[in-house]
Amino acid sequence: MPMATSKLEDGAEQAGRVAGYAEEATDKVKAIAGEAVDRVTAAAKDAIDDPQRFAKDSYNSIAAYAREKPLEALAIGAAVGFAIGAIWKR
Repeated sequence: MPMATSKLEDGAEQAGRVAGYAEEATDKVKAIAGEAVDRVTAAAKDAIDDPQRFAKDSYNSIAAYAREKPLEALAIGAAVGFAIGAIWKR
């Protein structure tokens, strides 16, 4: 009977080690997944912010140009309006 108890204890010890390894692996996967989620979230925020930043910068640039050269800005606006009107009529 002592041999059976010994094998049973060895099995329990191995099961404990396997459980420990599984827990370590789970913790590592959670950490890696958390980092990946953080990176994807940051990339998504950048993708949203970039067009907004571009539009704001473009607006500011156009507004500054219109303040510096109002007649040229008016002429460009009229030409763009004429072109859009010509295309729209087709």
